[in-house]
Amino acid sequence: MFRITILLAAAATASVTSFLPQTSTEPAIRPRGMERSGGTVTQSGVVAASDGLLREDTQLHGVVRPAQLAELPSLVPGLIREVHVAEGQSVRKGDPLVSLDDRVPRARLEAATVEANLQGALKRAQVDLKMAESRLERIRLVTSQRAGARFELEEAEGAYEQAVAAVSEQQDVLKAAEASRQLAEAQLHQYTITAPFDGVITELHLKAGPVDPSQIVVTMANLKQLEVEMHVPSSLFGQVQTGASVRLNASAPISGQVTSRVESVSPIINSASDTFRCLLKIENAAGRLPAGFTVKLPTRNGSIALR
Repeated sequence: MFRITILLAAAATASVTSFLPQTSTEPAIRPRGMERSGGTVTQSGVVAASDGLLREDTQLHGVVRPAQLAELPSLVPGLIREVHVAEGQSVRKGDPLVSLDDRVPRARLEAATVEANLQGALKRAQVDLKMAESRLERIRLVTSQRAGARFELEEAEGAYEQAVAAVSEQQDVLKAAEASRQLAEAQLHQYTITAPFDGVITELHLKAGPVDPSQIVVTMANLKQLEVEMHVPSSLFGQVQTGASVRLNASAPISGQVTSRVESVSPIINSASDTFRCLLKIENAAGRLPAGFTVKLPTRNGSIALR
């Protein structure tokens, strides 16, 4: 009887145990990007496999932007006099975009130009120098023949030195006047906003009225070459080489693949995200691609390959 009781108690214990939840060393819920894949989980939530591919990556994407983008302010305060371009217009480097009222600096330049061209005083000093030099030569000749007084030679030499100094002084005056003219010319140029590179006008922020240097007047971009910045997991450091060709999956309106080239690879790994920065360039000489669409590295069999 005692033996039967023990057997019944053991069976009851086993039955209860079968209904209890089983413990496991694996977490019940994994963060996004940490699904098991036979690889190593990085701090950025990217799983790097031993074959150099990445699983379910959320970092390898970027926004395509112009390689050159300029937001142009006015360098001086003033009133907008004329807008030379329209939004969407192509411009060349140095083309005028917006002009401010420049009557005052233009008048200042004209006055400085007149002063820089005043050659009268210099010419008079040069004539005086020539006469002093001629007189000095005659007195030296007479003195050498013992027919002239010593003080006359000293006086002639002093007059000659003064004439040389007068010419030098007038030359310095003209140099200063030319510098003032160049300064006035540079100040006049500040009243015209010009294109710093070949590109397209993307936005005219101001078309009339007063403007000061804190305000953006024109935005332009060079769309002939595009670029995209990506932050690549550190597990791929050394596999991404400068100059390598990479095909990217582009979102709408492209909805296809575009070819890019690795422009630069940062030698510094961000410890917070466990990634390093790569800059990719996309050639767009025909101008068919816009800026602003997103791209991702292409996938292959559920993995993302960089090469």
